[in-house]
Amino acid sequence: MKKILFPLISIATLALAQNPTIAKNDPFSQMDKMFQMQMKQMELMQKQMDEMFKAYDNSAFKATPMVMSNNSILSSGLQDKGDHYEVVLNVGKGNVKADVKAKDGLLTIKVSSVNKVDKNSTYGMIKSYSNSSYMQSFTLPKDANSKKISYDLKDGKLVVKIDKVKK
Repeated sequence: MKKILFPLISIATLALAQNPTIAKNDPFSQMDKMFQMQMKQMELMQKQMDEMFKAYDNSAFKATPMVMSNNSILSSGLQDKGDHYEVVLNVGKGNVKADVKAKDGLLTIKVSSVNKVDKNSTYGMIKSYSNSSYMQSFTLPKDANSKKISYDLKDGKLVVKIDKVKK
């Protein structure tokens, strides 16, 4: 059996090498072509993404970073308002508490909310309790006065104001 099988394999290999129509139907050569096409597409996508990031670096969005947390709190980032700096957080309405502190050139904002619901329904009493918290820190600019920080929590927004050091 070995004596018959070896010559058949050798003849099949020679036939594939000499017959281009058989080689075209070779699934591995087709896979190589597909892989090469995919690599070219990925290289093109990489170039497009590089161009997008170059455009982003030069855009106005870079000056106003937006940060989204899993609690849906949206931050405008630290904004220079001329005579002071400002941070605006959309914290939602309800039982919201805020804690704003500055220490060692770092502004830390902590927001927490607790919601309790007790209501009667046709199926009985429904009680729910949810607790969420959020914390974000910002490096303060050198001209920020960390002793003059105020904040206001109103209409679902937390506005933090940091005065600048007077020159």
